[in-house]
Amino acid sequence: MIRRVPLLILLVACGSASGQEETSSAPTERAPADPPSATATRVEVATTSTTRASVSFQLPGEIEGSRDALLAAALGGYIERVMVDEGETVTRNQVLARVDTASHGARAAQARVELEAAERELERAERLTGAISQQQLHAAENRVAAARAALQAARVTASRGTIRAPFAGTIAQVGVEQGEVAAPGAPMVRLVQLDPVHVSLAVPDRDVVALRRGMTVSVTTGATPTPVEGVITHVSPAADLQTRAFEVTVEVPNENGRLLPGMIAQVQIVGGEDTAPERVVLPQYVLVTRLDGNGVFVEEDGVARWRSIEVGSVMRDQVVVLGGLEAGERVIVTGHRELADGDEVMVTREGECCTGGRVTFGGTGPAVTETQAADTDGASEEEG
Repeated sequence: MIRRVPLLILLVACGSASGQEETSSAPTERAPADPPSATATRVEVATTSTTRASVSFQLPGEIEGSRDALLAAALGGYIERVMVDEGETVTRNQVLARVDTASHGARAAQARVELEAAERELERAERLTGAISQQQLHAAENRVAAARAALQAARVTASRGTIRAPFAGTIAQVGVEQGEVAAPGAPMVRLVQLDPVHVSLAVPDRDVVALRRGMTVSVTTGATPTPVEGVITHVSPAADLQTRAFEVTVEVPNENGRLLPGMIAQVQIVGGEDTAPERVVLPQYVLVTRLDGNGVFVEEDGVARWRSIEVGSVMRDQVVVLGGLEAGERVIVTGHRELADGDEVMVTREGECCTGGRVTFGGTGPAVTETQAADTDGASEEEG
C-alpha cells in the first residue's frame, strides 16, 4: 500500500534545504580590502627626501658704537679747558681737554733743572778723578740717573693731563665744564665711532650652533625700516654665566649716521650647511630617543617598524640623519611616541618631509610644529 505524503510537508522541506545551501555559501565571499583593526594607532606619515639643514630666526639687539671710550685724566685736577662739544666729529689724536697741565708742566721743569744740576756735578767729579774717591764718582752718576728718571716721569704725567681722542669718532657726551676740579679717573668725555656700528645679540644655545663669523644677516630698526646688510664679526665661545646666552656681535655700515647707539634692532638670521652634501633632515620632534640609541618609526604595509638612525648635526629644531634612513621612506611624524615595533597603525594623513625642517601636507598645507605634533599625539591616544 502506497503512503501519500502531504504536499505542504514537501514544500517546507524543499524550502529548508534551499535556505541551508544559501547560508553555507555566504562566507566564501571576501571584501575588497580588510578594514584596519579597532586597536590600530592613528598616525600621520611623511615621505622623506634629501635636503640641506637650514635655520631662519629673528633676534632683537642693541646698537652700539663699534668703538666706545670714556676718557678721563688719570690724576684728575683743575680743568683748564674743554675743547669739544657734544655731537662734534673729531680725528684721532685731536686734543679734547686739558687738565692741570700748568702744574704738571711746572713739575717737569723742576725735574729738568735737577737733572741739569746733577749733570754739572758729575762733570766736576770726573775732572777731579784723582782728588775724589771712586765712591763719590759713582754717587754723582747715580744722582744723574735718578734725575733723568724723575724728568721722564714728570713728562709722562704732563702728557696725561692732555686728553686726546684715541680714535676718530663723534663726541657723545661731555660731562665737565672749564674751571671744575675732576677726581682722578673720573669720566669726562665719551667718544664713540659710528661708522660702522655694532649690534649686540644674546643668542640662546639652540641657535648659536648655526652661527659663524662672516655670516651675512639682515638688520632693521624703527628708524630704518629698509633692511641693512650686516656681518657677524664675533661669536662668544662661552655663555654668559648669568643669562646663559651667547654674545654675538654684528657689524653694520652706517655711512649716513642713522643708526645710533641705544637703538633696538631686529636681526634676521638665515643659516645652513651650504657646503654639506644633501641628506635626510628631520624635525627634532620626530626623533625617538631610547636607552640603546636614537631612531624613528617608519610605516610599512600598515605596520610600524623601528629604525635606528645615526644622528649628525643638530641645527635648532632640525636633525641631520647620517645613516639608517633613506629618501622615499614613510616616517611616522605624529602618533609615534607610544608605538612599539610591529604595532598596527592606521594612516590618517600623508605629507612630505622636510622643507625647511618642517613637514608639509598637501603641498601647500601648513607645516607641522612640535606643539601641533604633541597635540595630535594626545588626540590620537584619546580616540584610540
